Amino acid sequence: MMLHVCADVFSKYLFNAPFTSTLQVVSGYYMVLISFFPLALVGREGGHIMVELFTRRLSRRATLRLDGAVGFVTLAYVLLLTWKTTEEALRRTAEGELWEIATGYLAIWPSRWFAPIGFGLLAIYVLLRIFRDLRAHRGD
Repeated sequence: MMLHVCADVFSKYLFNAPFTSTLQVVSGYYMVLISFFPLALVGREGGHIMVELFTRRLSRRATLRLDGAVGFVTLAYVLLLTWKTTEEALRRTAEGELWEIATGYLAIWPSRWFAPIGFGLLAIYVLLRIFRDLRAHRGD
């Protein structure tokens, strides 16, 4: 994304020939991609917001139980998001969704698949994390 935008700026100011549709490609593809694809990685790295205000004094066993319960709620929520974004991606793919740009049209429907893929990967990670927490709870 950075290379695309920088090349567009240099082309515009050095050669007076900006790229067409940079804004649409950045907003329709790059921004969606960087928002949804790293969800599972952020979860694995512990980058999501966690507030331990009420749980920091709980025992290890109680914390593992709570983590397991939160894991199941999270899994249900992420699976719902995966399902709904997949429905939307299927609908937009069938329509052949296009954005009008200065030189014609830009097929935007492929970027609709970034969200269900990202949420699906996150669901797989959450499921693996639930199994890990259950094993830790049992003491394996």
